Amino acid sequence: MPWNEPGGNNNRQDPWGGGKKDQGPPDLEKIIGDFFKKVTQFLTGKKSTSWSPNGNTPSNHSYGVIAGLFLVLVFVIWFVAGFYIVNPAEEAVILRFGQYTEVTQPGLHWMAQLIDSKYMVDIQKIYSFSLQGDFLTKSSEQGDLPNQYVKSLEGIDKSKNLVNVELSVQYRIADPRAYLFNVVNPDRTIEQVSSGALSDVVGQMKLDEVLTTGRENLSSGVLERVKKLLKSYGTGLEVIAVTLRKVQAPDQVRVAFNDVNRADQDRSTTIQHAQAYASRVVPIALGDAARISANANAYRQQIVLRAQGNIAKYQALAKVYEASPEVTRERMYLETIQSVLQKSSKILMDVNGGNNMMYLPIEQLIASSKRGVANDAH
Repeated sequence: MPWNEPGGNNNRQDPWGGGKKDQGPPDLEKIIGDFFKKVTQFLTGKKSTSWSPNGNTPSNHSYGVIAGLFLVLVFVIWFVAGFYIVNPAEEAVILRFGQYTEVTQPGLHWMAQLIDSKYMVDIQKIYSFSLQGDFLTKSSEQGDLPNQYVKSLEGIDKSKNLVNVELSVQYRIADPRAYLFNVVNPDRTIEQVSSGALSDVVGQMKLDEVLTTGRENLSSGVLERVKKLLKSYGTGLEVIAVTLRKVQAPDQVRVAFNDVNRADQDRSTTIQHAQAYASRVVPIALGDAARISANANAYRQQIVLRAQGNIAKYQALAKVYEASPEVTRERMYLETIQSVLQKSSKILMDVNGGNNMMYLPIEQLIASSKRGVANDAH
């Protein structure tokens, strides 16, 4: 007969209950009491005697110890949760009860949770956006327009032109506090400021200038205006670069302006070649002119000095001649004859006053004859 059959012997051993009779649910109050007793023993190091005899409720001392332990645990978790790390490329803006407190630099920091809040801002990341559209250029001057076109204006400015411009703006966050709290939408603000600056710069330039020689001025002008406006607005943004990508004339006149660009490039190439030729030829010509001028000055000084020497020589000889004219006349005659005979190849011999042996300077005679032939050739 089964052990739980009606009318049977219910005192028989339960095969699943280990022989216990009428086993009920566990006593929950006893389990809680045992838990508090063990916690009290762990904290005091002694066996707890504060438990009531019936084992139902803990004492006030046990409640105080448990509450203190819970508060310490909560404080430790709160304190540890306050540590945060700022990456090398970031800065953290700290608010206390919603009010700005400070900006922390990269590294390990601590803040009071539930009291302070932080905003991490990347200050090294480079952001960029593109601007493209048709902008109105400056009116052409009267001298730039044909006479027929000027006459047809009739007081209406029809000399403005549309030009399609595309540029790229790169910027970064320079002041995290100003970026977060001074402007509602800084990124949208810089786009609108850049668009206005581009329209302003293009509006002060003529169409051919925008398409040819004014490209660099266009980029630098937009960069300068955007920096100035962002600084006045206090957006906390810094513009790094403004790059001009594309400038096109309207479709109706694009072919004509391409021809103008090619003509300007040819003109620039011709000018560069002329400047290169001038830089090569002009120094040589200047050198030759300087050399000829130096030679002329040297020749002039030589002639002047020679004339001055002859004058001084003549004046000295005139003084000597006035003192003794006969002696001076004879000395001048002998010097002249000597200078003439030195250039002659003839030999004069005194037969009566000489001896039978005569010495003829053959080598000197030959040399003097060669000199005479050379002089005759010249």
